[in-house]
Amino acid sequence: MRRATGTPHRPASYASPILATVTAPDAHPHATGNDGYLTIHGLRHHYLQWGDVSNDPVVFLHGLMNNGRYWEHIAEQFTSRYAVYAPDLRGHGESEHAPGGYLVWAFAMDLRGFVEEMDFEAFDLVAHSIGSRVAMSYARDHSHRLKHLVLADMGPQMAEQGARGIRKTTGGAQKAPGFETESEALEYYAGQYPGQSEEFLRRQMGASLTLDEQSGNLVFRFDPSIHQATGRGAIAEIPYLWESLEHIKCPTLVIRAEKSKVLSREIAEQMVERLPRARFVEIADAGHQVPLHQPDEFSRVVRDFLAE
Repeated sequence: MRRATGTPHRPASYASPILATVTAPDAHPHATGNDGYLTIHGLRHHYLQWGDVSNDPVVFLHGLMNNGRYWEHIAEQFTSRYAVYAPDLRGHGESEHAPGGYLVWAFAMDLRGFVEEMDFEAFDLVAHSIGSRVAMSYARDHSHRLKHLVLADMGPQMAEQGARGIRKTTGGAQKAPGFETESEALEYYAGQYPGQSEEFLRRQMGASLTLDEQSGNLVFRFDPSIHQATGRGAIAEIPYLWESLEHIKCPTLVIRAEKSKVLSREIAEQMVERLPRARFVEIADAGHQVPLHQPDEFSRVVRDFLAE
């Protein structure tokens, strides 16, 4: 991503029109989703919902530094059969920041609160990256509510190379000045979501960025303190998450991206051994951001699994 340098060339009060395009229409009538807000454990949480709410629910959990709209291009492939829900995890997107509260147990308690508020008796859960750690923690005690669980490219622990990369990224996020121009931001998201329309990219920007009035730059919405989720506290969570796998009784699919530096094949295979009802799938020609790199194949694999 290109970083802003020098003195901003627009006033701090500048209201970026790009942030007003978050609900712009696209070719898919349900692509933008419906916004919802809940207060869970004293924090305001935002979520997106796509499809007919009378359909069976499926909940998608995003990874670190992302938000619920990360799943927009995936959600549209599920709405014919499911009501799709994608919450912004605490400290991400439009959900409230919680400095000091980014351990996996806190995220899992939020998910439990979300499920209770939405009154889901049973649902499917699809999680990616750090969202998979949240899902493991939640499913440890609540797998009786889960019809299926998908854990995409994250295990109880990370491969060392991937762990270093994520810690570097989250640490750098604390110092990132953001984007000085909207064109720079658009270029960044075009790289993240190749082949998507400009309207789609602008919605991603609206969900992920906010205007910093002091610098005049467009900066990420997520709380810079989320680096705690990959720090010493996360290391302490590793034995707990490995042990949690043994308590997850629902059918579980472990997805690994072929080129992943975060989830090694060895760790993925160990997960399948520990999980009572698990299988393993590797998606070719994809890195850690497998829902972005191979959205159609990712969606097909997940749909087939949920249909069983």
